[in-house]
Amino acid sequence: MGRNVLKNKNYLLLFLGSVVSNLGTHVYNFAISFYIYEIASPTIAGIYLATSGLVYFIISPFAGAIVDRLDKVKVVWLTDFIRGSSVVIAGFVIFSGVGLTLTLIILFLTSVILGINGALFNPAASSLPPHILEENQLQQSSSLTQGMFALYMILGSVIGGAIYSFLNIEWIFIINGVSFILSGFSEMFIQLRTQLGKTKISPLSILVDIKEGFFYLLKLKSILMLVVVASLLNFFTTPVIVNGLPYLFAVELEAEPIYLSILTSFYPIGIIITSVVLGSVAQKKRVSPIIIKGLYGMAVFFFVFVIGTHLIVGEQIPFWSYMVIGSVTFLIVGIFNGMINIPFNVAVLKTVDKVMLGRVSSVNNTISMGLTPIAIGLAGVVIEYFGILVIFYIAAASIFVTALLASTNKYIKEL
Repeated sequence: MGRNVLKNKNYLLLFLGSVVSNLGTHVYNFAISFYIYEIASPTIAGIYLATSGLVYFIISPFAGAIVDRLDKVKVVWLTDFIRGSSVVIAGFVIFSGVGLTLTLIILFLTSVILGINGALFNPAASSLPPHILEENQLQQSSSLTQGMFALYMILGSVIGGAIYSFLNIEWIFIINGVSFILSGFSEMFIQLRTQLGKTKISPLSILVDIKEGFFYLLKLKSILMLVVVASLLNFFTTPVIVNGLPYLFAVELEAEPIYLSILTSFYPIGIIITSVVLGSVAQKKRVSPIIIKGLYGMAVFFFVFVIGTHLIVGEQIPFWSYMVIGSVTFLIVGIFNGMINIPFNVAVLKTVDKVMLGRVSSVNNTISMGLTPIAIGLAGVVIEYFGILVIFYIAAASIFVTALLASTNKYIKEL
């Protein structure tokens, strides 16, 4: 096992920057998901929630090609500054007391800006660790990243719920915007140059790089199959988190946001548990066994959670019973989810050439998240016309099918 990654100054600066901006983002996302259902119909809310992801999907392939021709460190801090400034300005405009229509327009425009800059930021940030760390430190880095991501989810939902309950929604914009700006300031001090070889950017060069990234990934069949697995999971389960749970608590149960914060906080606690365990053990050569176990475990306990949701919607169990069932199952699902994501990230960072990481990361994101905005948009319509339980049962069935496909795929078994 390699030395502690946080002793590396460049990695520490990247880590601190991501801590600040990611926490602000999770506060923002939690509060906005509640807010949008209060001011708009489920269909409009679904379209809004899908907007940023759709923009990300469209921009992502081009962003990866662009990032690989630029200094990734500069891309990281510059996009954070742009996102921060945009969100702060949006908050001040809403503070001025504009009407509902203009508020919705501002929300959509902000979502587009966040989607564009997120598409540039993510491949740049995710491809920096191999430039900074040694190979035997990658599992530690991936575990730390996943663990902190889980912590952001806990603190983000709790803080977001508290701010939404006691302060105006505009403060969410201010907090998120400032967090991006502080993150960019930290990342400016990273002393690393990643701009290697080709630097000229033109429409033709971008298209050539996209093609290279796509065909490079096609050759890595084991990684490609894992990306397909991630795509299936994201398509069917994301609407539960983005559409289903906020609608369930805000509309069906008429519960305070803090209860949703408490429930969802158990999921990242599970991820943290797995992150601590995997971050403290030696990095193994093969990752497929733990990924397959994670998929089956996640499938079983997510189904238990859906049964509990069915019972609470049908008023067959009291609210406190549902909170207990949901909290326990979310904790266990989080543990198994960590067994999927951490080894997957390690496999990508170890397998993909450094100079191709930006392009491959964008292609991965495009495939794994590309259809998610459509799923979120459709989920709003499904909830409005067919009821909330439909998307929960579809998600449960999809996890079982995905686990079966992964466990029988010969390329995934090679990892």
